[in-house]
Amino acid sequence: MPHPLEQLPRSLSPLPGEDLHGFVLRLAHRLDMKPASLLQHTGLIGPHSHSAPARRMLMLEKDVLTAFCATTGMSTQDADALTFKPHVNSYPPVAEALLGMRGLTPTPRGVFPAWLLTTSTRYCPSCLAGDGSAIQQRHGGPWQLTWRMATTFACLEHRTFLRTTCPTCELPAQMIRGTSRRLIVEPHLDPLHPAQCRNVLDPSRGPCGARLDTTDPADSDTPSHDLLDLQQRLLQARPYGVPSSLDPLAGHNRMTDLLVLAALTRATWPLAASWTPSGSLAQALDHDLTRPGPAPSLRISTAAHKRWDSDVFSARGTAALLVISARILNLPLPELRLELRRLIAQIPPRDDIAWGHTWLTLRRDSSPLFRHEVLQLLDQRFPRPLPTQVTLPPFLRIRRRSYSPQAVPQRLPTEWTEIITTPLGHGRRSPTNLAIRRALAAHLVQAATGMALQEAGSFLRIPPEWAANWGRFRPLEERLHGRRADLATLFQRFTDHVAQQPPTDYFVRRQHFADWTLPESDMQEIIERYPDRRRILAAGSRSAERLHICFSALIWSVLTGSEWRLAPGMEPNPIPKAEPATTDAAVVSALTRTRSPFFTHLHNLLPTYASRVLAQAGHTS
Repeated sequence: MPHPLEQLPRSLSPLPGEDLHGFVLRLAHRLDMKPASLLQHTGLIGPHSHSAPARRMLMLEKDVLTAFCATTGMSTQDADALTFKPHVNSYPPVAEALLGMRGLTPTPRGVFPAWLLTTSTRYCPSCLAGDGSAIQQRHGGPWQLTWRMATTFACLEHRTFLRTTCPTCELPAQMIRGTSRRLIVEPHLDPLHPAQCRNVLDPSRGPCGARLDTTDPADSDTPSHDLLDLQQRLLQARPYGVPSSLDPLAGHNRMTDLLVLAALTRATWPLAASWTPSGSLAQALDHDLTRPGPAPSLRISTAAHKRWDSDVFSARGTAALLVISARILNLPLPELRLELRRLIAQIPPRDDIAWGHTWLTLRRDSSPLFRHEVLQLLDQRFPRPLPTQVTLPPFLRIRRRSYSPQAVPQRLPTEWTEIITTPLGHGRRSPTNLAIRRALAAHLVQAATGMALQEAGSFLRIPPEWAANWGRFRPLEERLHGRRADLATLFQRFTDHVAQQPPTDYFVRRQHFADWTLPESDMQEIIERYPDRRRILAAGSRSAERLHICFSALIWSVLTGSEWRLAPGMEPNPIPKAEPATTDAAVVSALTRTRSPFFTHLHNLLPTYASRVLAQAGHTS
């Protein structure tokens, strides 16, 4: 027998779509080992442990991943594919399990959300029987990872509904019993065929042992073409809308819409029963909703048995619930509003514990248009704020973030903000564009650090009176005007673009140049080098003074990545209050629009002079 963490004498290649639990069962069968022994030898558990925790199916941490790959000869990419980690951007329950509220680096947090099957699994007998190859004839076909996503109700290859229970013991397949979640049922048992039922009803009798890879000829209830099409779209995180127009993050938001609407459907059942494609599916869902006990994903949870935001027991009931939700979401906007109004008019109080995480999920992860419609109807039905005891995350959660908050300038470049503003129809000179530009900078810092919005403003050296007017930043929501824009997608593209920029530490620059102004001697030298202006801009004249302050502010803006209005010397002067701001804005506008040869000359000097100042201070330009 090999020593722990040594490469095994024989291994297996993972099958397409296979999950970690299934791979361990097949490899243990090939090596004629107990699964518990194989778990120890591959580093999935310690030498004195007897069972791998369920978090292993979510992802493998670095040390565990290294040991597992070293002993099995598998690549890290193939090993990750055995876990839910690759689905973190597309399947909302996986994101909740691995990312939490702030959307940082994926980490198994010991959280097992609804709609993620970690204590049992659905299965397709034909898939478990294998494809007829020699290796699958001996060790069976793959236990598919997607079967543990509770939105999966059908096998597309064999065009059949998935099974939920063992036909012999009638318990959910691979059911974890007790009070703790584990990767494998009864891993200490002598090797069973991977397709055998491992459920133990009576310890004195041992495992059930029934084969789960045999089909029932009497089972003729196959999914319709429309249901199989829906299943395909769900596996691609495209539950509704135009598939080609969405990236994975938008798919995540729309999958969330689907699950929220499923909760509304459950809470008001049978109000939406007319959307079910067949009477048999409606009966299956009705049977699941009246079934006692918690949802399969919550079997070991201490949550209330009745939770409207959770999955249902059977594959057919799941198909009914999801097809109802998808059909409603595919309605044109006016009809969608009417149907949402009809459902929300009949829902129980929104502080009912059975709603679970529905409202938090809606506000955190739903697409902006759907969230807006539902919240508006909820406010009409229950005219009071949504209850929540959880601190809400930033306006839009960032799932891929690889930039530093120090690299965020206070004044975002136009090409950055146009990623957001152009699809929303805001022009370059729109006041709305300026408001979005300022607040987006603060949100970039907030999303990267978890700061409060006012703290992020202070980090960027934004005046408190500016930040005091933000409240909870909502300009993108308020200016949506019914547009079908995927704001979460736009924001993700925006942050991806920021992460691709050359690193510049604007935080250090803001500190270093906080009090910097252009020396008067340098300004006078610049004027003297342009003879035609000598008589007009004599040293000490008011025109020369205002031009000096404004040109200094523009250089400072380049040095710090901040708005010129925040530069030293731009504060109101003792002269009449309205004059400085008006005069300064006019001068700055003239300098930036370059309508005269002299201002063009000064404008062209900006990058050269700023680069020289940066070089003298030891900064890269």
